[in-house]
Amino acid sequence: MSFLETVLATAGQVEIMDLDGKISEITQKVASLKCDVISVMEESYVKFNVLHQETVELDSRVRALSNEMSQLLIRVETQTKRDLQNSTGELERLSTSLQEAALTMQLVHQLVDIDTAMKAAKQAQEKGCYLDAAMKLRSLGSLLEQCSGAELQLEIYETLISKKTLLEEHFVYDMKDIWKSSLKWEEAGPEKNVKKVILKVATGNIMQMEQMMQALNYFEHLDFYLRKFGNKVLKYLLEPVITMKSTVEIHEETNLTIIEIESYAASPKPHYTVIFSIIIDVFDFLYSHLNFAIEEDVTLMNRLGEIISEEFCEFFIKNCLSDTIPSHSNDLEAYKVIAKATEDFQDHLVEIGFLGTSNQSILEYARNVDVMFANKICRKLLGRARDIMKKNLHDMMEVGPISPSRHLEIEETMEDIKHFDTLKPEIKLSDNTFQFPKCQISKSAHELLLLVYEVLDEAVQSNDFCSVRLFCTARNIFELYSAVVPTHHKMFLETIPQQVALFHNNCMYLAHRLVTLGHEYSSRFPTVLRSHTSTFIDQVTVLRELGISVFLKFMQGQRKQILDILRDSGLATLGEDPKITPSIEKAVRQCLRQMELLQTVWENVLPANVYCKAVGCLLNALVEELIIRVTTVEDVPATTAVHLVTVFSVVINRAPHLFQEHGEVHRFVKRWQKFRELVLILGASLRDIDDRWADSKGPLAQEFTPEEVKQLIRALFQNTKRRSAVLARIK
Repeated sequence: MSFLETVLATAGQVEIMDLDGKISEITQKVASLKCDVISVMEESYVKFNVLHQETVELDSRVRALSNEMSQLLIRVETQTKRDLQNSTGELERLSTSLQEAALTMQLVHQLVDIDTAMKAAKQAQEKGCYLDAAMKLRSLGSLLEQCSGAELQLEIYETLISKKTLLEEHFVYDMKDIWKSSLKWEEAGPEKNVKKVILKVATGNIMQMEQMMQALNYFEHLDFYLRKFGNKVLKYLLEPVITMKSTVEIHEETNLTIIEIESYAASPKPHYTVIFSIIIDVFDFLYSHLNFAIEEDVTLMNRLGEIISEEFCEFFIKNCLSDTIPSHSNDLEAYKVIAKATEDFQDHLVEIGFLGTSNQSILEYARNVDVMFANKICRKLLGRARDIMKKNLHDMMEVGPISPSRHLEIEETMEDIKHFDTLKPEIKLSDNTFQFPKCQISKSAHELLLLVYEVLDEAVQSNDFCSVRLFCTARNIFELYSAVVPTHHKMFLETIPQQVALFHNNCMYLAHRLVTLGHEYSSRFPTVLRSHTSTFIDQVTVLRELGISVFLKFMQGQRKQILDILRDSGLATLGEDPKITPSIEKAVRQCLRQMELLQTVWENVLPANVYCKAVGCLLNALVEELIIRVTTVEDVPATTAVHLVTVFSVVINRAPHLFQEHGEVHRFVKRWQKFRELVLILGASLRDIDDRWADSKGPLAQEFTPEEVKQLIRALFQNTKRRSAVLARIK
């Protein structure tokens, strides 16, 4: 046994000595190989020398050294396990040396792999295997990312990173060139309203085009180019055939397939069947020549649809399908043919992969014809109403008196008649009760009312959903009137008296008709409307207040002008300078001319009662201002009083002519009698004033207070016993 142990121990020492020599040799070879690899890569990627043969030799040396190191590692591990219990420091040293050599070898191996990947990517691109080239470039990036701290300290590392980035940029640029050469757009200038667009697709090397698109997709650049291409498809191929009369021609040339579209700008929009047919031709062309598989279960048409289908559907619905929606309820039955054609169109786009099964916007639009019909007709009606509201207000017509609608007449039975015969009204109503007065209104207001009747007639014939929408549209027309007319005609309503009066009458006329409008149709409305309060009563107050507010605002402006004219005359300084000036008479005549102008434009436009109240209000403001100016003066010389009588007599003579019945001036001008009494006082004697006062029972006492009369007497007459006696009797 001692001899055997001696032999084994001697064999172990021999193995260790052999391993020591081998590891030293390997370490030297690795160091030499590392220097050679770095030198070659610097020559290749820094100095850009072509060293293909050297690279091949280095690769062989790396592989040989890797195999040799693997065998040594096995021997070391075997020896270590054999002498695990009796291991010595010598084995540990050998193992450590071998690990250091292995790390160095790993660095060399990574550099060689990087170089190999770069060359493989170039070779794949040269062969037209663009997807393979893209994958190798991506793996090259992974190799560089896996480099540890030792590699990062090498100067060659930054150069390799830059080289890798440059390779990717050049690769994508080359793919872009292939894209441009494969898909060419040409646009001919418009001649005589004809526009031609041509798309040429290269068919000489389909595999190259497919590889290019797969590579761009691999690098996530495909969507960018496909978005630009899709926008052109929309702009040049699809949108023109939807909005204009167009022709499509598809033909082939050497290594090319061409689609040409000619659009005629001045032509009417084609029928929906023609649009469907041409769009299908365009999509079939794209499907036949560009439907490449760009990744698993995803084709180019799928991706194109993801990018532009939403925009296409929106444009298609707005500019084609919306035109097919009926404009009258009688045409709804015939729409079934259009709905079926639309469904077939949708199925075809899904079949070629442009539309996904979840994209149902086209079908939903076509199937919701009731909603679309209601939306379309309501939008159209509101548009017509808005156009009517913008028409000139001064284009007028005469109306009135208008009796309540015949729909409100009571259908009486004989028993009802006998019952009513026993009733005797305590107060007999006027024959004009509930009648709209005779006046002028704008033709546009009457036209608007006829439009509302048209809307309600359509609501009576429609289904529940449409009838509700149409009834709401009828109400919206009047709400729109309150917003549009005052805004659109704002300048005229602030400056032109006739248009102010017409707008006032329009509002009153429409409000009058709205009182009974809902009741006229209530018995004919569908159940869904009869079950609710279908009325326009709430709009009556709104329209009346609108007409009154605009008219009163204009009246306030006229009143202000009259008062400003008087206050700018000598009346304003009558108390300081009792001398009468020509400006007073001029101002009074100017005010009367202004009211006579209003008479010219208002008398035959406004209802008689409204006209008299409006002119009476302005005339009352005039005479009230004259009264105030005179009664507040402390001293009125006799000559001034005479002149004032002359000036005020102009008002007394001309003002009654503002009314059809001259006597109505007393009825509508509140201060008229007081004004006449003032004129009498200015030209009367103390006896006449005393007689008209008549111990507070005369006509003067009905218009003036005792203090006002005393003030006038003190201003007009000198202080005498007789004046004192008269003043004493006025109380």
